[in-house]
Amino acid sequence: MPDMTGEQAGAGLLIVAGLVALGIVSGLAARLIPAIVAVPAGAAAILLLAARGIAQSRAAAARAVEVRSIRAVFAAGGNLLGTLDETRVLRHAAEAGARLSAHAGAGLLYLPEEGGRFALRAAWGLDGPMREQAELPALAPTVAEAATTRKTVMVSLQGTAGAYRTGCLLPLHGKSGLVGVLALLSQKPASAFRPEIPALEYYAAHTALAIGNSRLYGQVQEMFISSITALAAAVDAKDAYTHGHSEDIADLATMIARELQLSPQDVEKVRLAGLLHDVGKIGIPDAILRKPGRLDPAERAVMMTHVTLGASILDKPGPLRDLVAIVRHHHEHYDGHGYPNGLRGSEIPIGSAILAVAEAFDAMTSQRAYHAARPVDAALEELQGHAGTQFHPQVVDALARIVARERDTGSPWFLALETRINTPVTGSVTRNQAPAASEDAAMVWQLTQQLRETGDLAQLLTMLAATTAKLISCAGCAVLLLDERGSTLSVEATTSAEPAPGTVFPRSRSPLWQAVEQRAIQRTGEHSGVVVPLVAGGQAVGVLQAEEIDRQGERLLAIIAETAAPAVQAALLRARAERSAAADELTGLLNRRSLVAHLHQEVARQKRYGTRFALVLTDIIGLAAFNAQHGYDAGDDLIRRTGELLAANVRQVDFPARLVGGTLALLMPEVDRVEAERAVRRLQAMVNEREVTILGRFMRAQPLRWAVACCPEDGTDADLLLATIERRLQAEPEPSPH
Repeated sequence: MPDMTGEQAGAGLLIVAGLVALGIVSGLAARLIPAIVAVPAGAAAILLLAARGIAQSRAAAARAVEVRSIRAVFAAGGNLLGTLDETRVLRHAAEAGARLSAHAGAGLLYLPEEGGRFALRAAWGLDGPMREQAELPALAPTVAEAATTRKTVMVSLQGTAGAYRTGCLLPLHGKSGLVGVLALLSQKPASAFRPEIPALEYYAAHTALAIGNSRLYGQVQEMFISSITALAAAVDAKDAYTHGHSEDIADLATMIARELQLSPQDVEKVRLAGLLHDVGKIGIPDAILRKPGRLDPAERAVMMTHVTLGASILDKPGPLRDLVAIVRHHHEHYDGHGYPNGLRGSEIPIGSAILAVAEAFDAMTSQRAYHAARPVDAALEELQGHAGTQFHPQVVDALARIVARERDTGSPWFLALETRINTPVTGSVTRNQAPAASEDAAMVWQLTQQLRETGDLAQLLTMLAATTAKLISCAGCAVLLLDERGSTLSVEATTSAEPAPGTVFPRSRSPLWQAVEQRAIQRTGEHSGVVVPLVAGGQAVGVLQAEEIDRQGERLLAIIAETAAPAVQAALLRARAERSAAADELTGLLNRRSLVAHLHQEVARQKRYGTRFALVLTDIIGLAAFNAQHGYDAGDDLIRRTGELLAANVRQVDFPARLVGGTLALLMPEVDRVEAERAVRRLQAMVNEREVTILGRFMRAQPLRWAVACCPEDGTDADLLLATIERRLQAEPEPSPH
């Protein structure tokens, strides 16, 4: 019988070598090596093929998991990019991020605020006590670390987050910089997250893009609404009785649309149509619009054309085209006896039916030269008497429910409505004559007129606080405005020492924030304090706060807030638009156009008062080479960090700016050449010694070259000074880069 020992041993070793190469041998398999070595050659080949098949199957399974993961990321990212509402984007991002992970049980999304802090703006998967303490203090340092390093960070949460043991924090950085941080919580150790990190980081990039898109859309919407509001105000201004009429109609129509549970998109269309429902009156002669009595048949025929004229104005390519049918048919009657087309019942767009009821109710409860305002119940009774003939029955019922609810809660809207009804008009009204008989109402009307004519936001808010304090005889009055992200309230004007101007109140459960969120009056419980929301066009812009007032004062405060809010909103939008137009998009410093405007102002001041100033230009050396080595995103970040260094180390009265590329400027009022050059040396030393983070990596700041021009020594012409200093900068030798 032949000796098979050597052959078996060779076959067994072949199996072992194959299994080791395929990564199969470990643990128990390793302990069975002696037995494997004794396997015959034929069986060895079979075992080796089986092992190879197992390895290939595992690789295929891993590839399938990877494909499913990529598909899930694309699906989640697509859903995020499918909406432009920032609140929905944030909420969905937190939920979808947690669901993408195989073991994450909760998702939290933090956004940066002023002062380097991060605020929790959306959460999913928290319940019970954790929802009450959703800020999770243990995460704060790691959120800051992920934001600073721009890298995914793991953190242990043992004993600080309920059943959750681990947090995975993903920075969300988009084209304009850091957007926020997404935190995913798991009951498993950190190692469970590691295989998922590439997919989660890809999802984080989608999230940053979606948040950026929603913010850009929000800014465009703000400007769009501001333009529409201004157009509506221009229409209302043609008639002394209709100041604010379009906004009143829009607010009431919005309330009715929500009561009827229309979709958010349709509610917004109704609101915009309410603002523009009378835009066609631009083409109606003033003699007809301002006639103090009723119109004769010929005049009424002319007035009726405003609906078709308004529809034709809106019927242009763009977002306003969706409003054409609503505006055209808001004078149709439910029984078909209205105009312009005699539509009936369901043929009338629901938005038009809502506007018809809102406008009729507003007209009946408003003072006119030819009729006194009707009480609320009488106006409702009139509408209900014509439900099914002139008005849509369901719309009338919705208005009745709203009135009952607002009356029960004593809302600012209802208080302002009652005051309007109870304030009689004596004689005819002109633009400069108050329609109120009582002294308080006259002062409120006068305040409203003054606010509308005041273009400067700070001046408007100061006037509002001071006049309100005088009208309601309170211990102190303050105006607080929401920031653009809706995350803080800041004191912009006050008549007392507390709260001090500039005080910031982050989102909380305080009466200030409850007034904003609930759109209702809140009482502080201290010093008989009252907080009233400033709401215009359905959006809260801030609050009006007063201390030590009685019930009558509270009632008057609500009326002031109701009437002043549109003027505050308009001034705020103008201020934000002006600030955005003056700022450099990359650095947030002044842009070239704004710097030149300030330069002309300083030159004019010098010629008038004999003052002096210096203009400093600096240029980042080697920026092109830096871009080539590190990429343009890194180059943009370098410019941004250099701008931050410059802005953080100059006086408050100085004007830092970015002209173009890596060229920055500094306008320094009341400074001569000696002081300007001293400042340049200090800034140069500071930059040369500083390390900055570029896309999460620490690097030495690039060297700068500098040039100085002074007025009046180098000239008293703004354009000539700028040309002079630009030539000097180009003539400066370039120091060697690091």
